[in-house]
Amino acid sequence: LKFSSQSPGASKAAQPVEVRMRLTLELLQQAPQSLNPAKHRQLLLRGFKIPNIENLGGTDDAYECLDLSDNDLIKLGNFPPLKRLRVLMLANNRISRISPDCFEPIPHIVSLVLTGNKLEKLVDLEPVTKLVNLERLSLMDNPVTKVKHFRPYMIHKSSKTLRILDFNRIKDKERKAASLLFAGERGKKLLEEIAPPRVVGKEQTEKVSEVTKTGPSPEVIERIKKGHCG
Repeated sequence: LKFSSQSPGASKAAQPVEVRMRLTLELLQQAPQSLNPAKHRQLLLRGFKIPNIENLGGTDDAYECLDLSDNDLIKLGNFPPLKRLRVLMLANNRISRISPDCFEPIPHIVSLVLTGNKLEKLVDLEPVTKLVNLERLSLMDNPVTKVKHFRPYMIHKSSKTLRILDFNRIKDKERKAASLLFAGERGKKLLEEIAPPRVVGKEQTEKVSEVTKTGPSPEVIERIKKGHCG
């Protein structure tokens, strides 16, 4: 059984069907691979509408760069140990949550591209700040970049190896200003104010209440259809 997301009067040609592909061993074997300008061996998994990270152990840790841009990832996690991986490209997905232990199996990441996702809260970025070798990070076009003190927060919380944030080099004076901003009791209170920890029970209650009041959005309805009937 398949649901159509097409309105009755819409042209069939104007509404191409999106094919979502699981990240299978077959797809890993068939995906293009190349050397990038930095001479990293990269696996190109762009644009397959992949909904979940799975089966990446099938790469045999053979790549320094994984390009998973332009897919349908919502929650980031489930990576196997990939000690060789240095560059992870995840632009233009729908990532709104990162598992707390997401990066533990891939600790040598130096460049992380999360441009064009749906990360909203500073606390969502806590796992990113634990990457001790991170040098370059892009979070452009995520709602979280509009949160007050976003840039100093990331400079303060991230590894001192971080040199470039959203394509802008981090200056020494920015590091000093961030340290001062979050210093002492006042700084601690500010951190608690702008990046409060998640309260899981409360969040679930709020979400149920919101859906009850307004009904699910068209995007949620479409996701439910795809999830059950795709």
